Amino acid sequence: MLLQCAAFGAVTAVLIVALGPLTHSIALVSPVVYSLVGSVSSLGPLVAARWIRAPGSLLLTALVASLLALPFTALGFLIVAALGLPALAAELVLLASRFYPRPREAFWYLASAVLALVLFTISLVVIDPAVMSPWVVVFTFIGRMLSVLLLAAVAVRIEQALSRAGIRRRYRGRTGS
Repeated sequence: MLLQCAAFGAVTAVLIVALGPLTHSIALVSPVVYSLVGSVSSLGPLVAARWIRAPGSLLLTALVASLLALPFTALGFLIVAALGLPALAAELVLLASRFYPRPREAFWYLASAVLALVLFTISLVVIDPAVMSPWVVVFTFIGRMLSVLLLAAVAVRIEQALSRAGIRRRYRGRTGS
């Protein structure tokens, strides 16, 4: 599990660093548009949670991604909180719903919505007060929710594609060969 989380985290870190200049520019221009684009950093942890299906995989992947991207982002150490807190919230929902032993789609999307809610709350702290208005808040919330739920659906598709490609999961209790 650790190696898989590290691999998904590394891909996520590369994505964060590669899109960094674009996302920072968008964040300065429009918080609403950023809410749609900035959520892409959640894709790797969401895919890891779907594929690995082990408690802690979402959180561990987010933490690995944040630590790898840390030296290359303008956020510095704040990236650990920006990726870790939403992942922790989603992980708690998945654990409480017993998603890992018995996956149910409703709980998957509930956990993703909670992740989006925490991301939205974090983004409220960094929105420039000069552009803050009720409409900006509402559309930022809608943007976060839509983008993370879309990424959750993409994670399901990636999981299915990996299975169709013949890549096997690690199953618990199974002796290796």
